[in-house]
Amino acid sequence: MHNGANIRKSGFISAILLLAALPAAAQTAIPSDAARDWDWCNGTADAGIPNDVQIVGCSARIESGVESGSNLFVAYYNRAFAYYNLDDYDRAIADYSEALKLRPENANAFAGRGLAYFHRGQYQAAIGDFTQAIKLKPRNPDAYYQRATASAALKKYDDAVTDLDRAIALKRNFPEAFFNRGGVQYARRAYGLAIADFDQFIRLKPRAAEGFEARGLARNAFGELERAVSDFDSAIKLNANYAEAFYGRALARIGLDRYDDAIADLNQAIHLKGDYPEAFRYRGFAFDRKGMSEEALADYGEAIRLKPDYGGAFDNRGYEYLKRGEYDLALSDLNRAIQLQPDLAEAFHYRGYVHHNVEEYDAAIADYDRAITLQPNNDNALFQRGFDYYHNGKFDQAIADYDQVILMNPQASALLDRGSAHFRKGDYDKALADFGRAIEMRPNYPEAFYNHARASAAKGDLRQAIADFDKAIELKPHYVDAYYSRGGVYGQNGQYELAIADFDEVLKLRPQDPGAYVDRCWTRAISGQELELALQDCDEALKLHSTVAATFDTRAFVELRMEKYEDALADYALALQRNPNLATALLGRGITERRMGDAARSGTDLAAAEAVEPGILARFGRYGINP
Repeated sequence: MHNGANIRKSGFISAILLLAALPAAAQTAIPSDAARDWDWCNGTADAGIPNDVQIVGCSARIESGVESGSNLFVAYYNRAFAYYNLDDYDRAIADYSEALKLRPENANAFAGRGLAYFHRGQYQAAIGDFTQAIKLKPRNPDAYYQRATASAALKKYDDAVTDLDRAIALKRNFPEAFFNRGGVQYARRAYGLAIADFDQFIRLKPRAAEGFEARGLARNAFGELERAVSDFDSAIKLNANYAEAFYGRALARIGLDRYDDAIADLNQAIHLKGDYPEAFRYRGFAFDRKGMSEEALADYGEAIRLKPDYGGAFDNRGYEYLKRGEYDLALSDLNRAIQLQPDLAEAFHYRGYVHHNVEEYDAAIADYDRAITLQPNNDNALFQRGFDYYHNGKFDQAIADYDQVILMNPQASALLDRGSAHFRKGDYDKALADFGRAIEMRPNYPEAFYNHARASAAKGDLRQAIADFDKAIELKPHYVDAYYSRGGVYGQNGQYELAIADFDEVLKLRPQDPGAYVDRCWTRAISGQELELALQDCDEALKLHSTVAATFDTRAFVELRMEKYEDALADYALALQRNPNLATALLGRGITERRMGDAARSGTDLAAAEAVEPGILARFGRYGINP
């Protein structure tokens, strides 16, 4: 079953740099005259005036009661800008709002408040303010860029691309707009377009490591794994402490099955950024691929400790428990993954597989339904749902699922399973066609030859069946079921010694198989030879607690051939207690009764046997057993 690495989405580049606050020790002896207030209020950190001093100056002018009009607008606007730079977005919004009451036509005030709303996570309000800024200054590329960032945050990707297109049209060499448009295209899974935008960003900013990292992520998602590794190499050369670039390179190396290299990169990412849940998760994934289950579980656990709402990590850990057969733990983790990420198709798929393994087929099918609804082209979930429909006896639904799997991704295993569903429906020609196609696709597929043999036998082509069983055993020398079934066909074909030899082989490979003892007992009985050994076989089956009707019926048949009529009657009675309509037992008892002189009971039993299975008298006659 596939678990591809998820890609970390690149964040949007902020249009405003965050400025450092003045240290507390410097906040002393601040004058209060109006000229100095305005010097401070109009200053910026770049000009040597820290933000908190700027706030003091603007506050003094606002609270003086003497400022009005444009002066008061400037005081509110500048103080809002200082609050924004200090991440005090609520006060920034309040001051921009006051400024806009004084000058509602000021595009910059709308843009500033929009940025504050954006950083507060109020994206729709931000879009409203950026829209007003655009109406007032329709040729300002920054406003389109800013509105695009807010639209992207709301996953309104088409709107974001439209605005970024406009920003780039107005400002052709706008690296941040190219970067963010690449990020949006990535989110839309338009990886080729994303790569083209990151190309432009790198052209404009060739020393910016984040450009190579972002393009590496897009190339990884696009399947260009070697080129992705090259991009991450470039990012690391530019910034040797770039944890995200080591992480991204690890994802590409996982895709290339280079798990040791991926683990080394993730070790470095974790060294550089200890609280990196994604790195722990994918290191766990790489450990899993190397068969290091304990290490994988430890890393998934650490990812969850660092990020308790990390649905993907619960999903991976649940899958790990599933593979270990720890179904209760798997179910708990997968339930949590689904609770955290209700659209995580993979978690429904894995949970379905848990239900399948504990034979809760209806629950499994319900989970596969959900996985397929979320991810209609999930051929693994379709395949597994078909398998559970098959086990539930819903062969038409199973066939429909396998039809889709074969249409999307023709594979021998799907043909094999669809053929098995046709076989169970009695459509032997369709079954043979599917098994034949599976063999064409995989000429060394023992299970396909085995099932082709069974379908051939069902159609009465015993020679072909034996040839197919021979091939299955050649390809898989310890194929117990093939020996078992070939033994049965040899028996049908009257080749009793070969049948007994196959049952001997079954019992070498599976010594505690009561069915093999019963079948060898039956074969010896119908051959009329080695009846004492036949009786021992049936007795051995009973010692192995095989107390089904067929076991007593077979022993009774041996006893009939040995002329132990009382014993035969007793065993036929036990067989018919368990299955009153077992035709072979009714016939055998009827023959025994006839030989014991009870013609009336014999006639009743013989008629009942023929009614249940027409032609049974003739079949037993071929064994030399007649009333």
